[in-house]
This record gives sequence, C-alpha cells and structure tokens, in this order.
Amino acid sequence: MKTTLLLVALAGLLGLATGCKPSNRVTFKPALISIDPGEGWKQMEMAADPPKCSPRLMGKAGMINALHFPDMTDIKKVADQMQTSFSGNNKALPYSFKREDFATESGLNGIHLSYTAQSDKTGPPDMRSHSFVTHNRRGECVSISYITSPERESAATLEAIRKTLRVE
Repeated sequence: MKTTLLLVALAGLLGLATGCKPSNRVTFKPALISIDPGEGWKQMEMAADPPKCSPRLMGKAGMINALHFPDMTDIKKVADQMQTSFSGNNKALPYSFKREDFATESGLNGIHLSYTAQSDKTGPPDMRSHSFVTHNRRGECVSISYITSPERESAATLEAIRKTLRVE
C-alpha cells in the first residue's frame, strides 16, 4: 500500500515537474478529427446530421464545430465550395475573404478560409468565421469551423486549432 501511494505521488510530481497539462482534447464524430482548444469550452452533444458533427463547443470566445464531407476527397474543391457558399451570404464582406495553406503539428495539411460578416449594413462587422479544411484518416474531407465576433476573436483559439488538429 505504501509503495503504491509512493509511486502515485512520484508520478504526480514528475508530471508537475515536466509541465504536463490536462488535456482538453475533443473528438468530433463522425469526422474522426480532434482538437485541443484549451480551457473554457463547453461540449454540447447534438444530433450529427451530415455534414455537421458532434459535439459543438461553446465558449466566451465563440463556437467551434466540425463538418464531414464523406464523399469528397479534394481539399481544394471543398474549400472552393465553402468559399462560394460564404460569398453567397449577402452579409459577408467581400474584401474580408482570406485563403491560406496551413499545416498542423501532427503533419496534416489543409486550407484555412476566413471572412467577416455584417448583420446590419450600417453597423460595424459583427461576425468572424474561420474554417480549417483537411482530410481525416480515411482521406475524406473534414473542416473545423470557429465562429466568433470581431471583439471576441481569439488568436489563442486559432493557434490551438491550427496546432492541435489531428486525425483519430
């Protein structure tokens, strides 16, 4: 018994000494991708009606969800379709669209799309959308989307998605 307690205490101290942090990793199903967005996100289980996946994450910095495109394998085509869809939103500000390649720490490559929208034509922009399009283990296209307001947009959340996105 004393040996077991000593080993548990030693493992705990070793974890503290090496800087181990608790994981906040979330797996989105059926996309079979995951991220660790950091602290402060509440998981909301919901029906996974294609292309939407479960769970949805809600926090002070916005909302994160995943999309799964099981019949599509070309990231560029999915990104093109998503961008066309976003452009068709009359609230999207045309000058705000950005598209760039990204790579995760786990070696995934993909396309990051972002844009700003404005609900009231006379008011300030009130929505920011980011989509990270990549492949899951099966080669199917998937996307992690982060939707927020310009005031609450979090560079830390964007970096966490970019760095920790991986296949499961």
